[in-house]
Amino acid sequence: MYCFSSLDEFAILREIIKAELVRIFGKDALGIFIAINEGVNNAILHGNKENLSKKVYLTMEELPNQIRIVIRDEGKGFINQEISDTTPWSAEHGRGFQLIKHYVDSYEFNGLGNELTLIKKNDIA
Repeated sequence: MYCFSSLDEFAILREIIKAELVRIFGKDALGIFIAINEGVNNAILHGNKENLSKKVYLTMEELPNQIRIVIRDEGKGFINQEISDTTPWSAEHGRGFQLIKHYVDSYEFNGLGNELTLIKKNDIA
């Protein structure tokens, strides 16, 4: 489990996380890393509102033929219906969930909306 409060703290962990994904997915690791990065950015910026006293927790669990990633923040959460599919890919902000959906096989939020679970199948195994 990784625990951090800011984008700067997450930047320190990025190479470790990328290396783990490359070990599991080989050349296909970049897409899942993009999805994780988007989820982490949302947790820090929107969930915790960049409050350094609040933490983001990231766990990666390698299962047979897939990886399960959980990103949880300490924010108030949100209602899943707030996610829009209409943001253009070229937009600077607001396209994070489109990227997440593109790179993972499935994703879901807990009832509160402060925990995102990503599932990516590993076709290499």
